[in-house]
Amino acid sequence: MLDLTKILRDIDDLGRERAETISGLKAELDEADRVIREIGTNPDAAKERIAGARTSWLVATCDEPPEKTYEPSEIPPQHAAIAVDGSQITTDKHEITLCYLLNAAGVILYYGTGERPVARTIPKLYYRDDDINEEPYAGKRVQITDKLLSMRRTLAESAELEAMIRAAAASGIPAVALWDGSLIRWALESEPADYKKRTLDEYLKAFDTAKELRVPIAGYISDPGSRDFVNSMKIMLCDQSPIDCDKCVHKGRDEEPPCDAVGRLKDSIVYGDRLKGGRRSVLFTSGSKILAEYREHDIRAFYMDSGKEIVRIEIPEWVAADTELLNLTHAVCLDQAQKGRGYPVALAEAHEHAVVRSPERAAFYDLVERSFIKHGAKITRSLKRISKGY
Repeated sequence: MLDLTKILRDIDDLGRERAETISGLKAELDEADRVIREIGTNPDAAKERIAGARTSWLVATCDEPPEKTYEPSEIPPQHAAIAVDGSQITTDKHEITLCYLLNAAGVILYYGTGERPVARTIPKLYYRDDDINEEPYAGKRVQITDKLLSMRRTLAESAELEAMIRAAAASGIPAVALWDGSLIRWALESEPADYKKRTLDEYLKAFDTAKELRVPIAGYISDPGSRDFVNSMKIMLCDQSPIDCDKCVHKGRDEEPPCDAVGRLKDSIVYGDRLKGGRRSVLFTSGSKILAEYREHDIRAFYMDSGKEIVRIEIPEWVAADTELLNLTHAVCLDQAQKGRGYPVALAEAHEHAVVRSPERAAFYDLVERSFIKHGAKITRSLKRISKGY
């Protein structure tokens, strides 16, 4: 049992420290404004300085002055919003058998056409040896981990997204496909080359179809924690030449390095007051190494005021290069967020169809147990499961 009375002082300290942090951001925002103006004065020189810096941080560059913002375009009277999401029942060694379930959901919401919404789920059970044991590491078979399972769920969502894009494109009206979260698969960066290529080839099939049918894909990130652009500003503030953060001369000294002048900021905070009224920022290029293997689907990102928060929208390069598709993406993302009171209604619907709740998980294992009994398979339960009564 949790005794909250024993941490009341800690909770109070937490609230006070957060309040002090927020009140202290004004000076950092003023410094950020100054650096943004400096970058805008000579963006080419800023890009060269950022590219020449040695740092373990992810940095972002832009081809336009970063203070520039764009108003949303009018949304087409007839259009469609596509969304996918997924959920799973993971392997559990305390259950009667090792298996897992992936549940991918896709929705299409039509506007101005009179067509009924489309919603479906694609659940799939995995229980065979090849499902439970995978060979991602140069022929070495391992029991599926949370990381591998998460990637399999991503691939299931990608396959469903491709199907929904084809279905929506058949109507002949503009459409935007929304994906909850980042389009950048950071987790693949450190994986073996063969597994990485195999996974990316499957993942990018939806992107290939989207490009062919001119349906933008947009990764919608609520409450983004990204600091890529702030990291670029930190490089601009550095007083060293050449810049090598691993060999920073300020380390170990009783002084704050110049880059700490914006150290507590996030990109969304920097753009908080600049994007009022649904405006978007300029496009940023990510420094993520995995994007070198995305072919023509290299990812760009912009920040947008959803009406409730500053969100990050990620799009493939071919969307960023097409003004019509870029404006459509901006307009649909904003409209969906407003219809959903701050979060895209299509993504909320996809989540509701995809999510696996505790009663459904219990019903799933109950059916598995009944199947074992029906066919005379031996049932074993862990002592932990028995002791906890589940």
